[in-house]
Amino acid sequence: MCRKKKQHSKENKKFLSGAPKGLPFSLFLIYATLEYEKAFNIQRYEINETWFLVLFFLIFLEAALIFFWTLLSFVSKEKERGFNKKGIYMFVRQPICTLLVFHINILASLWFGSYLLFFLIPIQYTLWLKIIVKEEEYLVGIFGQEYIDYMSNVSRFIPWK
Repeated sequence: MCRKKKQHSKENKKFLSGAPKGLPFSLFLIYATLEYEKAFNIQRYEINETWFLVLFFLIFLEAALIFFWTLLSFVSKEKERGFNKKGIYMFVRQPICTLLVFHINILASLWFGSYLLFFLIPIQYTLWLKIIVKEEEYLVGIFGQEYIDYMSNVSRFIPWK
């Protein structure tokens, strides 16, 4: 039994080490896109300061709410073995990835006035989708039909299907 626990722990570490690799790559894509715009002198958009502040504040506020709701959803008084289906996880299976794919790109686009960062969203989505599909296959292997039912009822990134 102890051996199985150690093996399962090693599998978890191997699995969990894959997902964080997407974050540096995502940030690199944003950086590379901004450098590409500078190098080729690609026109950036300008937005009225008032509109910039309103849009930036609203998107940042939404991102902060999602982030803190995700953190609060991790805290559970029940010590059960399983996956979290409460809090924000009732609406979205991957709230942190939603922040990384959509909110970070939009906030960076507003900050730098970059048209290209909007076009980066489908690339980021594809990158994170590959990572998440592997994660979900792993979770189906652990939780079986219960996780399959959860996946059929709860959207991956956006709270509607």
